Amino acid sequence: MVDGLVQRWLWRALELLARVAGPRPARAVAAAFMRLGARTDRGYAKGLFRVASRLPEPMPRLWRVPPDWWAVAPRVKARRLGLDLELDLRDNLQRTLWFTGTYEPGLVRTLDEELRAGDTVLDVGGHVGVHALGAARRLRELGGGRVIAFEPTPDSAAAIRAGAARNGLAVEVAEAALGEEEGEIEVRGDPRYSAHDAGVRSQFGDGEVIARAPVTTLDAWAEEHRLERLDVVKIDIEGAEILALRGMRGSLARLKPRLLAIEVKDVVMERGPGDERQLHSLLGECGYAPAGSPERHVALFRPAG
Repeated sequence: MVDGLVQRWLWRALELLARVAGPRPARAVAAAFMRLGARTDRGYAKGLFRVASRLPEPMPRLWRVPPDWWAVAPRVKARRLGLDLELDLRDNLQRTLWFTGTYEPGLVRTLDEELRAGDTVLDVGGHVGVHALGAARRLRELGGGRVIAFEPTPDSAAAIRAGAARNGLAVEVAEAALGEEEGEIEVRGDPRYSAHDAGVRSQFGDGEVIARAPVTTLDAWAEEHRLERLDVVKIDIEGAEILALRGMRGSLARLKPRLLAIEVKDVVMERGPGDERQLHSLLGECGYAPAGSPERHVALFRPAG
């Protein structure tokens, strides 16, 4: 990623503004420009890397937002993706959403286009609810439906509930993790990131313990709660995707959701029970076939045949 001459001039001007007026007005102007740029996939990617805590490779010719711009007064209110949100800019996902106006736009578009009135959506790894709240908003526009979010950490689960209440949306939050058997996990942070960066928390992490959380299987939960419909499933749980899928084999066979959207990031999956090849094999056994990729590190699957 490379900035052109005009872009470099603009960002330098904003750095001067920050020195004179402080980081808050400078970051607001930066966010306005980045939201304009994010209307294209390349523009969004630039914005994503401008505010990322870590880069996949060096990008010396790409201007990046100085970290002190989001460290000052990090909690902000904003309207993004048609939702009124309270965001913490110290978290990479929330920071990306605030600055660029979106997060995983390819997946957002896929869900918007896929959902139908009456659908039941399952969000496994709800984080602060970006996709769960977006799905609930879309289903309300279509005439109704059901959204269930599994999120094991109390602060993120509370953020989903607060976001739903703020926007008058119905989202059921299960404060638990999904796995292949019932039990308990320790959710840990990643020492390479800030403790506020909720998106990198994992049961396979090697940072400080953020929370201890109950684990259930979707099959057990579905039986207990009499789940009789499931149409769309999104899973993003930092390397534990295979475990969650093993615990929902019965539900996939019985309810046959028409779309699965699953994070498949090798650097994360290598900490868990298997890699992308094993995930594809497991889904093949469950009767699902690859159906494209709307987003970097996100794979879609649909019932085979």
